[in-house]
Amino acid sequence: WLELKGVAGGQACGSYVQRSMFSAHRAADRRRPLPTKGDNLRGRQQCRSGFAGVGLAAISSTPMLFLRLVVVICFVGGPSYSGRCADRSGRNAGILLAEAFEIMESSKARNMLRDAGAEKAWPAFENDTTLLSLAFSEQAEFPTPVGGLPGAGKIASTSPFVTVFDDFLSAEECDFLRTFALTRLAPAMVVQNGDNWYDTQLQTRNNEQHWLTQVEERKVPLLRHMIKRMHRTSRVPDEHAEALQVGRYNLSTKYEGHLDTDPAHKVGRPATLIIYLNDVGGGGDTLFPVGRGDCSAQWNTDPKTGEKIYGASLCCSTPEKDAPETVRVNPKQGRAVLFFSHKPDGSVDSKSKHIGCPITAGEKWIAQRWFRFEPYNRVSYMSGPGRDDRFDGMPGEATVEARNFRKVSDISPRLFLEENFLTGTELSFLSDLASTQLSSFDALQAWLGPGDIAANPTLQELASRAWGLARLPPHHNHTALRLGRFEGGERQHLDSPPAPEAFEAVQRQSAEAVRGVVGSQPATIVLILAVPDVGGEFAFPRAQATRDSPLCDGNDDAACCASEGIFKVAPRPGDALLIYSHSVDGRVDSHAEHLICPPAAAAKGQLLIAEFAFVFDAFSPTASFTGPSSASPQDVQPVVEFQNMLSIPATIFWVPPAGGEESRMDELPAGPGGEVKPFNSFPGHIFHVRDANGALLKKVVVTNSARQRHKITSEEL
Repeated sequence: WLELKGVAGGQACGSYVQRSMFSAHRAADRRRPLPTKGDNLRGRQQCRSGFAGVGLAAISSTPMLFLRLVVVICFVGGPSYSGRCADRSGRNAGILLAEAFEIMESSKARNMLRDAGAEKAWPAFENDTTLLSLAFSEQAEFPTPVGGLPGAGKIASTSPFVTVFDDFLSAEECDFLRTFALTRLAPAMVVQNGDNWYDTQLQTRNNEQHWLTQVEERKVPLLRHMIKRMHRTSRVPDEHAEALQVGRYNLSTKYEGHLDTDPAHKVGRPATLIIYLNDVGGGGDTLFPVGRGDCSAQWNTDPKTGEKIYGASLCCSTPEKDAPETVRVNPKQGRAVLFFSHKPDGSVDSKSKHIGCPITAGEKWIAQRWFRFEPYNRVSYMSGPGRDDRFDGMPGEATVEARNFRKVSDISPRLFLEENFLTGTELSFLSDLASTQLSSFDALQAWLGPGDIAANPTLQELASRAWGLARLPPHHNHTALRLGRFEGGERQHLDSPPAPEAFEAVQRQSAEAVRGVVGSQPATIVLILAVPDVGGEFAFPRAQATRDSPLCDGNDDAACCASEGIFKVAPRPGDALLIYSHSVDGRVDSHAEHLICPPAAAAKGQLLIAEFAFVFDAFSPTASFTGPSSASPQDVQPVVEFQNMLSIPATIFWVPPAGGEESRMDELPAGPGGEVKPFNSFPGHIFHVRDANGALLKKVVVTNSARQRHKITSEEL
């Protein structure tokens, strides 16, 4: 990309300098060595032989003005000077170019940060842009740490439901997040109620934090790569989350016991993912104090010293007193903790109350992703630059040998596919079992209950993996297995409520019988054992009108599969298809209705499956969940807009109506009449607009109006 053009009698010297600079450039790029002394001597002799003369050179396609001047001075200085200059250029061009490239790379890195709206993070990267260069690399080339691969994660507790993933983030990813937030940390805020608009509450929480923005998440490839992994792991749609928060806890800092969710006041958080970004010298555990009564946020007395100590410090420092059901997770760089604040039916799990224990040595850095019941951050990665064909959509024609987890449909319905879920041995075992069972009963399907599964080690292992795949707290007494052969497809249906045979199988053999007349089946895992060469796809009608049409709601499955508006999934033998019949708040999702397309008339082979059904009591989320998604489809979701009419910049924060943390939403540039910032919201939501010093400029309480614009004016001061 360096082009040297010589004119007049300076062609030979110009060619030499061109070669020297090109070699130096390649050396700076670590692909070729610097010019040798022999190269310099030959160049000097060429220049002194009179070819230099009045040569004039220019380097195009580069902003390195300093090197342009060096070349011009060399040529206009005459043959003798040109020779000495060429000698020095040959020896020093590598150093000069390396410095110039470093300046250019630094400028490029800063421009990338500016484009992502994160220029304030630049001081932390200024002396070493290596992490920035990594962060803005091609997303499709980033590796996935072992903790983000299929099968990773160890269930630490089923009540509360907590899963721990070691090496979920790489060391480089952890370093980047810490550096990215370092210069922008601010005291964490806890809002006591809707009118108490600012309180750092040092007794409750005294760490520092920074919220990433939507623009940063969209435009930094490494962030997208990490956040997509978080959502695949949690099985929560991309848009259903708050912005990623990075926090630092210094010596003695903490976060007292709290629930992450408050659905009664429209702060519905079904799950949380906490990732430790460094190794901690001491303390800093994440503690779920189930079974302990000495961990509440009040003054407690140390039984040994009689000292009055506030909050959970005593509880945190006495792990020997933990009950069998207490969950304690030690911080370790890259380790992630996924826990669910709501049960599968949408009701709050009070056992998910947890503590960020005080730091006793060093500091603790964490990243947190709070997932939501409804679209919140509104950043989706299934299309555009965020899409990654390694993990999004159906696989291509090429086959893979390793297990690979894919998000097939992010929402409505939620569909996931794990390639090669079954080993070759497991595939043969299930195929033989299905053939034997179906032949014995001379039927197209057979059901096995919890007792049958528990009696066979292979089935028991597969059931355990299936519960983990579905991200449901394992209750093996609620598991049924269907073995099926589909010669003519299967009619359109929804898996929840479960088929009567599934419910009967669970009731018949379960020591903990499911109550009620009908149950709920929030998720289904279909293991593919054999497929026909044509047909046999799982078909999902996109629109309700299609689902209700005579083609799909009648008896002509082939015509339904051939109609428009049908989304088809064609897994391969050994794959596992995960179908959620309920949304994340426990409600039935009609978009999960599906049928199995019949094989073509001349097709070879048949569709053979083993299907795990997870059967629960009948869900009644309307009685247990009162968050935003309880609103009827006809309700209008308000859009609240902010515009800054002041000559100073401002920041918009979201505030839970009945207490919780302020969430930074976006910046309002200085006005007057600047950019309008819109947010989809819900009636009762509270927003605060603050200046750079944290002073409140305006408080907004969202009403039922479809569109609400609020101007920040001097009258507010």
